[in-house]
Amino acid sequence: MNKLRDFIRKRSVLVSFFMVFIGFMYLKINNLNNYFFYEGKVVGLHKITSSHQTAGRRGSLNISREIPTIEYYTKNDTVNCDQGELKLITNFNINEKITVLVEKQDDSHTKIFSLFYYWIEYNELILVLLSFLFIFGFIKNFV
Repeated sequence: MNKLRDFIRKRSVLVSFFMVFIGFMYLKINNLNNYFFYEGKVVGLHKITSSHQTAGRRGSLNISREIPTIEYYTKNDTVNCDQGELKLITNFNINEKITVLVEKQDDSHTKIFSLFYYWIEYNELILVLLSFLFIFGFIKNFV
């Protein structure tokens, strides 16, 4: 038992990261059961620019992102919708083939099955960081 405790203490950052990563991946993969998968493509990109006042300086900061409009194909229909969420990275091209996730409970909720549209979301990133800090602190203080 002391060997395991020493191993965990010496590698507390790695053990904390591994535990959070395994838990996160389990929840995300398990959540895929709540979606239908459809093949689709990006049919348009809408450039959104927001202006923000800078603190202590004159002027403003303009931030631009492109929000994709997608089209996906169900059994009897073609559906067009806008991915209205502003994400950190949107690197899609027009006519790019994608996989679309449609929620089973509410078919108006769609997501693009990609790194920044499904796997990494801002609120989940904050929870992962807090979980990591909690587990790391627990290991440092109680193990």
